[in-house]
Amino acid sequence: MLRRLFDRQLLRISPAERLPAAGEKDEAEPSSLCLDGMVRSFIEDGVGTGAEKAGHGGRYCNCFHGGDNSDDEEDEEAAAAAASDVAETIKVCTQTYSLLGAIESARTDFLIIYNPSHAAGVVQGLVHCATLRERNLLADVAGHVERHRAAGARRRELLRLVASSLRAVGHDAAVCVSRWDKSASHPAGEHAYIDVLLPAASDRGARERVLVDVDFRSAFEVARPTKAYRSLLQRLPPAFVGKEDRLRLLVAAAADAARASLKKRGLHLPPWRKLEYMRAKWLSPYEREAPPAEEAAAAAGEVDGEGTAAA
Repeated sequence: MLRRLFDRQLLRISPAERLPAAGEKDEAEPSSLCLDGMVRSFIEDGVGTGAEKAGHGGRYCNCFHGGDNSDDEEDEEAAAAAASDVAETIKVCTQTYSLLGAIESARTDFLIIYNPSHAAGVVQGLVHCATLRERNLLADVAGHVERHRAAGARRRELLRLVASSLRAVGHDAAVCVSRWDKSASHPAGEHAYIDVLLPAASDRGARERVLVDVDFRSAFEVARPTKAYRSLLQRLPPAFVGKEDRLRLLVAAAADAARASLKKRGLHLPPWRKLEYMRAKWLSPYEREAPPAEEAAAAAGEVDGEGTAAA
């Protein structure tokens, strides 16, 4: 239909109008000849609706396509290809961001292990508790440790007494025992510490697991320490209270400083002072000990008494 309309429009142009002016090209510009005439013809002939459908809503002249819908199919294919490209780009970006996070974590570990000055800076920035709740918990732990040690408690018994004291003031605390198998770099072993499950910070949040080690500093003592390592060791907290992410970086920095100190003294690095072994103490699979039966019974009795009083 558009081709017939185009031919009709050309017939309406006089021979004088068809002749090119001086200095102009012999070939006329079809779009400049037919656009205005086509619009008038559409209105006069009442075929605007059909032409609009064939010509992409009447937005441009379709003179050279003879009513062919190949452009529509090509546009649809191009749109589908573009949508596929966008989906693939989003997928690649997501994978890239995840990879960048892993690279940044590995970069931090690399700097800690191979740059002693960076290790000292990391220790300085990680010795303090990250949140107010951790600081309050540290204050409770320090008081209980001092009181039970003064009474003669040591090692595993000290941990059980401190955990019991924390439960007595409302904390969900328990002794955890981690165990790990022998590997090419370090022997098998086990380690006991305390964990406290703090309430969620918000209604939709999850409970926070905080690790408590009452002999944290002593775990990094080495023979014949250098002056720099003695200074770093004094920066470590006697008792650690914090989450796993902060503990992981702090252990890496302290273990690297211990390695550098032993190397400077010409001493061998024992397997139980290697980074992998030190991390295994707190980051290996663990078992959480249940409270003693009498303590659980007492807690159940308190709950029953409160329920009866409320009734």
